[in-house]
Amino acid sequence: MNSVFDIINVPLGYLFKWIYYVVGNYGWTIILFTLIMKLILFPLTLKQQRSMKKTQAIQPKLAKLQEKYKYDQEKLSQETMKLYQEAGVNPMGGCLPMLIQFPILIALYNIIRKPISYVMMLSNDVIMQIYERINGSAAADFARIDQIDLANKMRGSFDKVGEFISSHDLINFDFFGFNLSVTPTLQYISEHWIYVLIPIVAGGTTFLVSHISNKMSGMASQENNPTASSMKVMNYLFPLMTAWFAVTLPAGLGLYWTVSNLFQILQMYLMNKHITVDVPVDEDRPTHYRERKKKKK
Repeated sequence: MNSVFDIINVPLGYLFKWIYYVVGNYGWTIILFTLIMKLILFPLTLKQQRSMKKTQAIQPKLAKLQEKYKYDQEKLSQETMKLYQEAGVNPMGGCLPMLIQFPILIALYNIIRKPISYVMMLSNDVIMQIYERINGSAAADFARIDQIDLANKMRGSFDKVGEFISSHDLINFDFFGFNLSVTPTLQYISEHWIYVLIPIVAGGTTFLVSHISNKMSGMASQENNPTASSMKVMNYLFPLMTAWFAVTLPAGLGLYWTVSNLFQILQMYLMNKHITVDVPVDEDRPTHYRERKKKKK
């Protein structure tokens, strides 16, 4: 292993490689890889969606607590957390779907940044030999080899590296006019303006995920809840972080994040429509109202 992260890099690298060999397209490989990851994480996502539904269900009680303790923020925080515990609610459930993506994102970053190691599955020694064949001189340090650049050069210099790898193993990073191996920095975007879509769409879809999560959980309507206030801050912080990542990391990661967000939005919509939870009975509501509601049923 090259690093401790290979515990997750290598298995996901094999999955990525298998998908690429099946579909033969780098962009579609990232899309299918993303969907498979979302399906694997579906049980956790389902649990979080149930938590958000419960949060939405206890909004009447939260509103009464906010009115009752509006001049005592410390007591409000204590009572709010107590209510969350009683209802089995995780107030940060809306953020977790994004947070749990980071280990996968790091692994995918390594796979995209080092495609010769994790997709072509070539050893360090072979990569060094390929570098020397293509560039005419040995690399001073293996860690400094730009594998993305080398992988691109291998396509045009197959006659020099044919003994190390078959033509079927070469990677084509083109996807609908985008080179997913490039890093769309501000300078690069100024020369190739279409790449501005990557940070815009990645950041925009991240905002939609946060906004919809807060709305479904009822957090968006809470004014005096410290947890809700923190969630609102994260609602803007996450999209800015995503947009920044999208202009400082290879474009393939921007595609991953966009597809992941779109699939997350679809999951939230479908689960919110079909998942039902037990609504806590409001003890402050008059008894005759509850009885009348039962008779209507």
